[in-house]
Amino acid sequence: MACPTVTLTGITAEVWECCRREARRLGVNFPDDDSGTAYHPDADAGYVWSRGDGTLQVTFTRIPSYIRCEMIAARLREGARLCGAR
Repeated sequence: MACPTVTLTGITAEVWECCRREARRLGVNFPDDDSGTAYHPDADAGYVWSRGDGTLQVTFTRIPSYIRCEMIAARLREGARLCGAR
């Protein structure tokens, strides 16, 4: 099941590095590139970070059936906020 794209703002280089570090800590296979696909045993997501305007777009392409897209979006926003996103 795919979810709607989530766009996060205020994603500076420092926030982006923190987000990637935290995702890896949670077991996500997260490439070093600014766009691509991140993999986890339970979910996959495409992402694009734009350094110029400080946005991160994330589209989950596979999630467990027991998790709603809204829950994932809220978790992403909270994680970015904890990393310093505005």
